[in-house]
Amino acid sequence: MLFMNTSASFRTNLIFISLVLITLFALPSLSLAQSDCAFDKTLEIGVIDESVRCLQEYLNTNGYKLTSEGPGSPGSETDKYGSLTREAVAKWQKDNGVSPAVGIFGPVSQAKYKELAGGPIASVAETERDRLLSILSDLQAQVDGGLKETNSKPTILNTVSTPKPQVAGVSTSANDENREEVEVILKDVIKMIKDAEAQIDDLENEKKQTKLKDDLADARSDFYVALESYFDEDYEDALDSANDALDSAGDVFEDAGGETDESKAKDTLRSVEDLLEEVQDLFNEAEDEGEDVGDAEDMIEEAIDLLSDANDSYDKRVYRQAISDALDAEELLEDARDEIDIVSDKNAESYVEDVRDKLYDAEEEIQDAEDEDEEVEDAWDLFNDAERKIKKADIAIDEEDYKGANKLAKDAEDLIEEALDAIGGSGDGESDAEEALSDAWDEYKDARDEVEEADDEGDDVGDAYDYLKDAKSALKDAEDAFDEEDWDEVMDLVEEAERAIEDALDEL
Repeated sequence: MLFMNTSASFRTNLIFISLVLITLFALPSLSLAQSDCAFDKTLEIGVIDESVRCLQEYLNTNGYKLTSEGPGSPGSETDKYGSLTREAVAKWQKDNGVSPAVGIFGPVSQAKYKELAGGPIASVAETERDRLLSILSDLQAQVDGGLKETNSKPTILNTVSTPKPQVAGVSTSANDENREEVEVILKDVIKMIKDAEAQIDDLENEKKQTKLKDDLADARSDFYVALESYFDEDYEDALDSANDALDSAGDVFEDAGGETDESKAKDTLRSVEDLLEEVQDLFNEAEDEGEDVGDAEDMIEEAIDLLSDANDSYDKRVYRQAISDALDAEELLEDARDEIDIVSDKNAESYVEDVRDKLYDAEEEIQDAEDEDEEVEDAWDLFNDAERKIKKADIAIDEEDYKGANKLAKDAEDLIEEALDAIGGSGDGESDAEEALSDAWDEYKDARDEVEEADDEGDDVGDAYDYLKDAKSALKDAEDAFDEEDWDEVMDLVEEAERAIEDALDEL
């Protein structure tokens, strides 16, 4: 067996180098000439994309015809990746040495396609590619020889077969942790370079494209330095260079119009930290006034712990985890704010104004009903009572009795609802809107749990967190519309939230 009698760390190095080489070959601007078809995703059963049509045309004209007639046949290629495409791809993979030959057209297959369709591999990275291939060859020779010394030309990894002496106080496990951390960052760099390239290709300004491509070359240079340090087992230098490469590639990505996970995490953390400060001020004010704060204190403490975890993840560049923890903290802080029974001058005045707007709307509705000869006498009586409550609330605010103003405004709001009920102003729309809003919140929470679970398992969740954020924003707006009794707006916003939730789940 290939890896028999080899150490675990040696096998890990060999596997990682192989993965790096495969990934480098899959980066078009690093190692491949342009070909007829452009692929930006793995193609498999169920994928619908124009690149599938291009792939089918390539297969049909190169001896791997999908079918003689109907969809997929020459001249009738489609954009859907079905069983016929999979079978043709599997035959192509087998003939061209792509393993496993199972009909999934991923990065390795795409690299082989570009090599065949675009000619020999040639790029500014050719020297690095050859150097890495030489390293891999030497490693293979060491494996075949059972880690015995070989006559091969020395490489930067020849020290793998002879472990370095351990420095006092530095454990092997610590060294392994450093190596694993470097590997994570290197993989992030590769992804960021690919994302930056795609973003640059979408630009219409050729001058800006040229400049950003030059800037991206600096990121690649740092990446190669990091790889060399990694192969030398100098993980500290490797980490520094890898982080430099990630920062440089991220800057290019953002300059080209993209938004990095780092930027999203920073904005999310800043927003939640502002919310924490606001809720803590409300909590302190409530305690000073002797008001009921419910479970707010426990919620705030838990949110602080989550924010601390989020900041730690941010410092370690695990940005998606930072976003996830920050959003959980945000939800706790919003619940804590709801627990605090306190009325400040700002929110009392705002509440009274909101009820006053409802009063004006009710006046128009009652007047319309009266113009249509409906019975509105009781409605006007209730309306007048509500108007008097609002006037008293204004007086209470002038006297800085904010709690009293809040209570008077609540009484006025109840009277307005009774006035509208007196003319049939509240229809079945309220119950429908309430049920739809409640169901949507349940869908949001289930989707969030599913996304977080996938993220924890190391799956690519794409822009799922962004879609969930959009869904939550829409549901918050729906709650405001419900308070304003705008049932149609509630239903529209719920639909918007549900679409965002579906988009988030589609990202998994």
